[in-house]
Amino acid sequence: MLSSLFASMFCRLIVIPRVAESSIHISPLPTGTCGFCCSIDLNRDIQYHLYTRKNPTRPQLLTFEKSSLEKSYFEPLNPTVFYIHGYAEQATGDSARAILNAYLKRGKYNVILVEWGRLSAMPWYVTAVKNTRRVGSHVAEMAKWLELNNALKLPKLHVIGFSLGAEVAGFMGKALGPRKVGRITGLDAAYPLYMDKGAEGHLAPSDATFVDVIHTDGGIFGFPSPIGHADFYPNGGRPLQPGCTATNFIAMGMYRIFRHYIHSIKISWFWEISAYNSVEKVVTGNNNWKNVKSVVCSHNRAWRYYVESINNPWGFPATRCLRWRPNLRSCTWKKDAVMGFATDPRTRGIFYLRTNSRTPFARNLTDYPPKHFL
Repeated sequence: MLSSLFASMFCRLIVIPRVAESSIHISPLPTGTCGFCCSIDLNRDIQYHLYTRKNPTRPQLLTFEKSSLEKSYFEPLNPTVFYIHGYAEQATGDSARAILNAYLKRGKYNVILVEWGRLSAMPWYVTAVKNTRRVGSHVAEMAKWLELNNALKLPKLHVIGFSLGAEVAGFMGKALGPRKVGRITGLDAAYPLYMDKGAEGHLAPSDATFVDVIHTDGGIFGFPSPIGHADFYPNGGRPLQPGCTATNFIAMGMYRIFRHYIHSIKISWFWEISAYNSVEKVVTGNNNWKNVKSVVCSHNRAWRYYVESINNPWGFPATRCLRWRPNLRSCTWKKDAVMGFATDPRTRGIFYLRTNSRTPFARNLTDYPPKHFL
């Protein structure tokens, strides 16, 4: 009884609505495999929410029971997309809903939102990082199960992940081994605690037949270096992204909440605190929290750009010009690729582009591929 009461008090998610660009999710204790962690319940902590045009607002839960698939609106003839949310998010969060709505607006898709919010709750970033490999393996099992039941073919599956979700997607690909998914799109793949891991420890080109990555907050919350077959650097790929300013109302950001919350915990688990402090130092410099006011916004720009590209596929033309940087026109612009939904899977290399500071972020608003655009 005491154990049940303890779990109900400390092993739960608390939603803080509209703190930054979306709600954040915190938990009094982490869920994982550490000594003080709440235990993992795979059926509860990793879920697969299916949406189609027949159920655009109410998800159908896919389990490893064949009846869950047979009773669902899953259509094997339609393309399937997995979306894996980031740190302190849920499958009901803003990034997931935006991705979902854009795909269902575009066409007949099976959109599966991977729910792993209990395993990625704030402020337990270290535990969330450790959980990404386990979640990735579980997602791989679901993908294989769907293929076994003739619901999809792995070479045609597209997996999209934001922040920590991009790392989950990478571990999914690693778990599948030679049976690769067709495409993984990493939206500002998480950088803290992954920077020194090597290709086996973070998202890498070998994780799918085609891996494309959008970098918007490089060196802070997102990877600054190329980690895919095609890496896109809008506005240089680093903060500040246009429109993300120190006076923006988004400025409070989730890491300010993270800071106050983690220091209020009476039991200071030194490894969680130490890791958090290292991230805090990188982000804030000389304890200047004004920097946080831009990086959270810049981090989120990755999924916002991608969402816009779903229904404006040619909106983000990019160049591979090595000398091109924001506010520097030292070379002739030539459209070498497009960023986002319509990226050709044969694309290879590093690409640069500019965006607008507010929606529409895309600078090309035509319905056809641009030949030249600046």
